[in-house]
Amino acid sequence: MRCPVFLKLRGMEKNKRFWTEQRKREYIRNAEDNLFIIAGPGTGKTTLLSRRILNQIMGGERLSHFLLIAFTEEAVEEFKQKIKKHLYREIAVNKEASRRLKKKVHGIDRMHIMTFHAFCLFVLEKGKGSETEQEGELPVEEQCLRLLKRNQALLQELRRDFSKIYADELQDLNRVQLEILLRLSMDRKGKMRHNCLFMVGDPRQTIYQDAEEGRQVFFEMKKKMEARRNVRVLYLNENYRANKQLVDWINASFREKMRSYRDMEASQKADFLKHCPIHGVYRKAVSGGEGESLKALLLALHKAYPSLSERDFLVLCKSKERSDAYREILKELPFLKGSCDKVVLEARYSKGLNANIVILTGAGAGQESRREERDSHLLHLEYVAVTRAKHALLFLTGEDEGWFQDKEYKLEELPVLSPIEEE
Repeated sequence: MRCPVFLKLRGMEKNKRFWTEQRKREYIRNAEDNLFIIAGPGTGKTTLLSRRILNQIMGGERLSHFLLIAFTEEAVEEFKQKIKKHLYREIAVNKEASRRLKKKVHGIDRMHIMTFHAFCLFVLEKGKGSETEQEGELPVEEQCLRLLKRNQALLQELRRDFSKIYADELQDLNRVQLEILLRLSMDRKGKMRHNCLFMVGDPRQTIYQDAEEGRQVFFEMKKKMEARRNVRVLYLNENYRANKQLVDWINASFREKMRSYRDMEASQKADFLKHCPIHGVYRKAVSGGEGESLKALLLALHKAYPSLSERDFLVLCKSKERSDAYREILKELPFLKGSCDKVVLEARYSKGLNANIVILTGAGAGQESRREERDSHLLHLEYVAVTRAKHALLFLTGEDEGWFQDKEYKLEELPVLSPIEEE
């Protein structure tokens, strides 16, 4: 008869909620299981995903067997560069395998790393001639799914071609896209293939579809994965991007606003603080036009801290009109080097990016309102915006752009950014 202590430990091993963050990360990199990862911002999910792919390449998996679905073209390029970076590091330390790995580096650009739209077009091209005239009017994802249901030979071919399927930003995929992934990752009997599927997402960052619908679809998928024996569901919530001041403020601001919110834990290394002279959450009132106030603020910051460059800043706006207007105003600043395309962005295009100092424009106005009366999509956009910051978050207040309302986020309680003098 097994002792109670043994049974308890066995239960803890089976229930991965008891694992440390380090143990989870080690497991993700090396485990031969299908994985469903719920990872908050700054948890290093892109690095983990790339490292897992590297380990599988080191184990002899062919590059042509990988299918990696990213949400944007920018994310596609980021994944390619990340995988190359890990390969170069391995080449530098693994002399025995360096010759073989160098050949792999040149093949990264030919890997099937693409957006879902591009993948569906790829499948439709393979099945060319089997679509009907009526189906040609449907969205490409719907056409792709219908083709896979009808053409079993094509489905089996894709299953043979792609033994490793990775999907990022899972929370922004719809039901049709998720069903396509499931069909590819299952065998003829409807069982999940061994060590085939890796999915990662965060329902708090749903911004490309209706937030509530996206959340519902995400957790429906999670429930399906939990029901399968060879799928492991893990949570990652240690934030390595932002310092403790930022993480504490974000938790306090969104804990009551988001359903099932999990507090992030700040795990940024202490020596990271030296990379930026400003830390914490601040507000700065607009004096005159917001564009000119923003320009004066950036000039003053650069004058006070000459080490700051364009890489340190990310200016986020709610609307495209604002971002376009601010780029025109800020392109005159010599340290921003011209176009400002990578510095000033509409907030929804900032996912996956980060900067030492994030400036949020158009904040601080508006009357107190109940969250349920506002667009739930806006809440998720606000969450994405504030989680881009590594060291400092600065609200430029005074004009009503419809987000980050004073009363709701208690902006009036934030300290004023004062160690600089604007000209």
